[in-house]
Amino acid sequence: MQNIVFVGRLAADPQVTEDYAKAVFRLLENRGRDASGEPRVVGVNCVSWAKGLNERVIAEGLAAGCEVVAIGAFVDNRYEAREGGERAAKELVIRSLTVLDWAADRAAQALRHAA
Repeated sequence: MQNIVFVGRLAADPQVTEDYAKAVFRLLENRGRDASGEPRVVGVNCVSWAKGLNERVIAEGLAAGCEVVAIGAFVDNRYEAREGGERAAKELVIRSLTVLDWAADRAAQALRHAA
């Protein structure tokens, strides 16, 4: 499988299972502007199956807005929608994650600006 590198910010807080076996989150990346001048944002759904990464980094250190470099491989998933019918989705299965902007750093910076 080919590795993909994606740099982006978390769209929301990550969702991590209670046993830390799985973490899911969505990354958004600004890609400039389209022909009409509107911002072009690309999003990718990510999943991590690495229990140590999920427990020590994703659950404790990431929140909405944090910036990361994610390296992984795209996987196609098929599932049945609630209303019936089959759907397909791509997920980036995380192999490596580098945090550029920790949640704790963002909280500390917000406190400094509030004071």
